[in-house]
Amino acid sequence: MDNVTVSKFGGSITASADTIRRAAEIIRSDPSRKYVIASAPGTKPGETGITDMLFMSHSSRGNPAALSKMLGEIAGRFRRITDGLGLAFDIDAEISQLREGLDAGKGLDYIASRGEYITAKILAGLLGWPMADAEGLIFFREDGTLDEAKTFSTAGAVLRTLKHAVIPGFYGSMPDGSIKTFQRGDGDSSGAIVARAVNAGLFEKWSETAKIFVADPAVVPEAGLVRNITYDEAVEFNYLGLNIVSDRVIFMMRGVGIPVRVCSLEDQEGTLISGKLPEGTGRGVTACIAGRSKFNVLHIEKYGINKISGFGEKLFGIFARHGVACEHCLSGIYKMSVVIKSPLFHIRRGEILDEVRRVIEPDSMTVEGGLSLIAVVGGGMETLGRIFPALSGAGIKVRMIDQGSDSMNVILGVNDEDYADAVRALHSAMIRTEARS
Repeated sequence: MDNVTVSKFGGSITASADTIRRAAEIIRSDPSRKYVIASAPGTKPGETGITDMLFMSHSSRGNPAALSKMLGEIAGRFRRITDGLGLAFDIDAEISQLREGLDAGKGLDYIASRGEYITAKILAGLLGWPMADAEGLIFFREDGTLDEAKTFSTAGAVLRTLKHAVIPGFYGSMPDGSIKTFQRGDGDSSGAIVARAVNAGLFEKWSETAKIFVADPAVVPEAGLVRNITYDEAVEFNYLGLNIVSDRVIFMMRGVGIPVRVCSLEDQEGTLISGKLPEGTGRGVTACIAGRSKFNVLHIEKYGINKISGFGEKLFGIFARHGVACEHCLSGIYKMSVVIKSPLFHIRRGEILDEVRRVIEPDSMTVEGGLSLIAVVGGGMETLGRIFPALSGAGIKVRMIDQGSDSMNVILGVNDEDYADAVRALHSAMIRTEARS
């Protein structure tokens, strides 16, 4: 179904009548948009997100007055949306059903899912489309993992009978028929699942204002927008904190070759994520320059480190036992440097270092702070000839460098105080140069 687009609208868009109306206009503007996934209304100035309110409702079950107050606030939030849309919708009936679920002791997942359920019914009413409930489309196994075979088979068969449909995101059903939600922040998976089930030609993720820049616009105000990236580059972007679309979604779409477009109401062209760059993009080699600050580096020196069997397993096992993730590791014949960014490291620093001394018995060990990591994504070895002259010309010292074996990106470590100057120098040398060439 190459002519089918599956569109997922996030909570920032379903948060108000105005943004929902604009979403409906977008949906109607392209006949290929046949299946739409709706999120629960998110936060907006002066109003709490519906999912958080539903969690609070579940916590208030033992306090009738508090529960009634919270359900009244949820009803009020939805009523403002439906009134703003001029839509006849019986929100009282939905809240009554929600109250029945709470009184019957239905689980937290069921209660939390009602935000998407009600929102999908509202959007379906506005569009004049049917609502296909996710509990009959998306299925989990007993252990809580997605039952891909049953989901893709059933969802595909059901949706192909519908010319259009609105599907609530965020949840599916367990083998016993109970509702199970995805982890918070993983609502995009519902859209990717539907896209794969119907073999869509495109999966769209819509939010209100998100844009993807070639460099941090707070540092480089003139930075342009990224229009085309590959699946692998998108994963690199996520690591750098840009949070384009979850890695789970990227891997699911990459596996079947479905492109992903990340769009916003402010930038409807958005960024296209696909297996390879479209011909004629004229992007040059560098997709983006991005980074994060305030890393720590643990330097360990030990003679013969390269010949000690299981050295890395012992070292990283210590971090794992303390729940601390290691971002990067650089090693040599007698030295290993581990890059860390975790609040737990600061809390458990003394315990971790004591255990490293006891288990590893290093010849020396130091911890440095104030490191920023900057990645030049795209191009690999082709970019090195520009990176170092640019940073040297700006008087910036490179504290570390790491390049993946796939040559997808180059990650540089610089002092925190040099971060902004380094980004500006790299943008000038990498992005502007490419734009002129």
